[in-house]
Amino acid sequence: MNGKKIRLLPLFLMLFLLTACGDNGGAGKKEDINIGYQKNGTTLTLKAKKVLEKELGEDGYSIKWSEFSTASSILEALNAGSIDIANGGDAPSIMALSKGMDFVYIAGEASATNAEGILVSKESGIKSLEELKGKKIAFNKASISQYLLTQALKSVGLTIDDVEPVFLNPPDASIAFEKGDVDAWVVWDPYMTVAESKGNIVLRDAEGIVPFRSFYFSTSKFADEHPEIVESYVKNVSKVGGSIDEDPAEAADLLQKETNIAKDIWSKVLGRKKSDVSFIEDEAINDLQAEADDLLDIGLINKAVTIKDHVWEPKSK
Repeated sequence: MNGKKIRLLPLFLMLFLLTACGDNGGAGKKEDINIGYQKNGTTLTLKAKKVLEKELGEDGYSIKWSEFSTASSILEALNAGSIDIANGGDAPSIMALSKGMDFVYIAGEASATNAEGILVSKESGIKSLEELKGKKIAFNKASISQYLLTQALKSVGLTIDDVEPVFLNPPDASIAFEKGDVDAWVVWDPYMTVAESKGNIVLRDAEGIVPFRSFYFSTSKFADEHPEIVESYVKNVSKVGGSIDEDPAEAADLLQKETNIAKDIWSKVLGRKKSDVSFIEDEAINDLQAEADDLLDIGLINKAVTIKDHVWEPKSK
């Protein structure tokens, strides 16, 4: 009996020590922060520099990055809670909110209306929006492109019924446009700049027609529970964006490696927009609300969206 006690005592001690060490080891690690991203200069540079890993790692957080190819998929993941922070465009975010998805706007970039436009080939002879009447026009269905086209046609007294829509995603539309299967193509950068570099013409960009903004989002729960992390994220992505505005070379190089699109194309893309990021301001809210109202009016969403109900503000603002 005594022999058994002597043999068991070290086992109890070992279990106690392992449990104690496990608790102490876990005290330093808080949780994973899951960031979803689409390839753009700011997020790729932020990821490459490991800025968040350095800053938040000191407080025991671990950063996990997940790449998404479309805004709709990244917003679905955000709504499901599988990621905490994400980036995407204005129109997809409004469409997601109209479907009842739950997230908040935490930051945004300035409107880049010259980063989206209506392209025609130099051989087309088309020189005005009015001349698009009856023409085949490629664009991504239920997207910012359809919004731009609808509003551009409206500005010259035409409607979407006056043209022949060809619903294609950008890669497929690019092929159709180059083959001459469509007369015009409505698209955003980098596709627009790539097509322009081949001698095609931007008939009209979005200036004076519709805003074109990129935003950063968080789940409502994460923003409420971790406002300091959201502020840290926005602060750091803003710093990176400012550095890209000063010199886009590093970001262009990263984008070339990630997309196989030439660095000089990316330099032009980054040079025609502001990458600086700020917390959501009234101008952005107003632009988003006007866009949400337009999307409802033209039937691209079926439910009204009140943007201010989905905006997160930092305590430090």
